[in-house]
Formats: sequence, C-alpha cells, structure tokens
Amino acid sequence: MDSAVTDSPSKANHNFSYASAIFLLIITLGLAISTYNRNSVWSRPTSLWSDNVEKSPMKARAHYNYATVLAGENRLEEALAENNKAIELYPYYAKAHFNVGAIYHKWGRIDEALEKYKIALELKPDLAEAHNNLGFIYYSGAQFEKAVEEYRLSLAVRPNHAKTYLNLGLAYRDMGRFEESISAYNSILKTRPDFAQAYAYIGDVKMMQGMTDEAIGEYSKALSINPATAEAYLGLGKVFEQQGRLNDAAEQYRTALKLRPDLNEANERLSRIMGG
Repeated sequence: MDSAVTDSPSKANHNFSYASAIFLLIITLGLAISTYNRNSVWSRPTSLWSDNVEKSPMKARAHYNYATVLAGENRLEEALAENNKAIELYPYYAKAHFNVGAIYHKWGRIDEALEKYKIALELKPDLAEAHNNLGFIYYSGAQFEKAVEEYRLSLAVRPNHAKTYLNLGLAYRDMGRFEESISAYNSILKTRPDFAQAYAYIGDVKMMQGMTDEAIGEYSKALSINPATAEAYLGLGKVFEQQGRLNDAAEQYRTALKLRPDLNEANERLSRIMGG
C-alpha cells in the first residue's frame, strides 16, 4: 500500500496500490438528474431541487435528485438524509441505496457501504457503479479475485469505462498478473489514447517487471500528454531512488505531492529520503 523494486513484490505492490487506488475510487453520487429547461429561472440545481422537494415531499425521485446535487457540493450529511428519505418513500430505489453506500464508503464506514452496495445490486444487478465500488472494497481487503469479478461485471454494463479498467489493472498487477494488467490499461488507450494515467500505470507494471527503461518511457508518455500526472512523477521518483539518485527522486516526489497532496506513497518515500 518501502523501497521500490527492491522490496518483495507483494509488499511493494500492496503499498503502492492503496495510494493509487484511493484516487480511483468512483463515488458516483447519482448521474440521473432529469434534464430541465436551460432557460429555467433557477440559477443553481440545489435551488431547483430544494424547491421541488418542498412542493413534492412525498416523491422519492425528488429527494434522490436533491441528494445528488447536494453530494456534488460535498454536502454529504444533507445528501445522506435526502437519500434515506427517498428510500423511506420507495424502499426499492437501488440508486439511492448505492448513493448511501458511496457516502459511507467515502467516510470509511466500509461495512455499511458494503451492505448498501449489495442491497443496490439485489435491486438492480446491472448497476455498474455499485459493482465497481464493491470491487474496490474487495481490492482494499486484498480479495483480488472477488475484486476482478466485480470489475468485470461493471465493465459488462459499461464496457468503455476508463476508471474501472484502471481499477482492474491495479488488481491484476497486485496479483502478479502483469500482462493482464497491461491489457486492462491498453483497453483504455484503444478509445482514449490521451489518457495519461494509463501510461503511468503501465510504467508501474514495467518497473515491477524490472524493465526500467520501458517504465521511464511510459512515464514520459504520460507527462507529454498531461504534465500534471502525479503518478508519473511518483514513478520517476521510484526509478531515481532505485538508481541511488536521491536528490532527483526527492524532486519528483515533491512535484507529485504538489499535484496530489493525498499521494501517500510519495510522502512516505520523500520522508524516508529526507530522514524523517
């Protein structure tokens, strides 16, 4: 979730995966807001749906959609209450159950999130986001086979969803199934050749395979597409650290952290280099 390639594969993979996959966690808090007239007098969706709930307090969908826009503004306590109201009015509202699970997941209440995702999938087995997030729970618990199964079920519904392929690639990588991991990332690049993260993650796999030059090439591709790809700087830092170029490695980690302050592995490696 430790030095880079010199660590045992299982330990190195687990440490790096957790730092990366947290970012990939897809908490899709409702994408089904009804389309409204662009010339509406309402300037903000929250105003529109707050008014809608006030006028139609017994309609589950109004509460669900209001919860969605509240979540989009990171007002999660209020979003949770509105989703629960939607469920109270209509207990079979799969997406509302999913949204509650996603909020719990973001708060670290994993057991409650797991329960809600399972309820959502019992009600709506083709809810791709629920399969993805359930897969991530399994992945975080090192239940990689279960994670892969859920990611595959998600992709069966949304076959071109890039972030699910990234998650799938991470799971395969941590299982030591490197070619399948690269294949998952290449599935993204077939339709989105400018998806910089995919190149960075291929670089990570190449590093784990001991193919340093190839890894550098992948990180460089990522940065040529998007110079703000924090994972690529982290990867280059690991290369330089392995080569004993500690000042260069520290510079890469600092750049990664400027772009992604939550990138725990970069912080841990920088602290170790600096003696902290």
